[in-house]
Amino acid sequence: MRRVIIEQFVAAINQQNLPTIIQMMTEDFRFIDTYGNCEDKEAMKSGWQGYFDWFPDYLIEIEEYLANDQFAMILGRASGSYLGMPDKRWEIPAAWKVVVEGQKIKIWQVFCDSKKQLDAMNK
Repeated sequence: MRRVIIEQFVAAINQQNLPTIIQMMTEDFRFIDTYGNCEDKEAMKSGWQGYFDWFPDYLIEIEEYLANDQFAMILGRASGSYLGMPDKRWEIPAAWKVVVEGQKIKIWQVFCDSKKQLDAMNK
């Protein structure tokens, strides 16, 4: 069941379905970026939209799924292009640590080298 919830959350991200993303986050949701910065659900309501504005074709591809009793790890790739411009496209390997509570996502932690994303924004 946990894997299905995670796959539904990834699908909502890939579709940029903000109402579903928000609905799938617990009230005490935490987003942790690759630098260790932490944002709560309220901040991420606008945070997701801002990210989708920057990368309108953002896509997560799951290649591996691992889990224990406390959390799951998904391994794969993230891709997108800054403002949708083909010459500012990037693709990177990435991993996500995910904690599911009930039917919702409690923690979404991203691990990736964001240099390509940042470089695309500054080209």
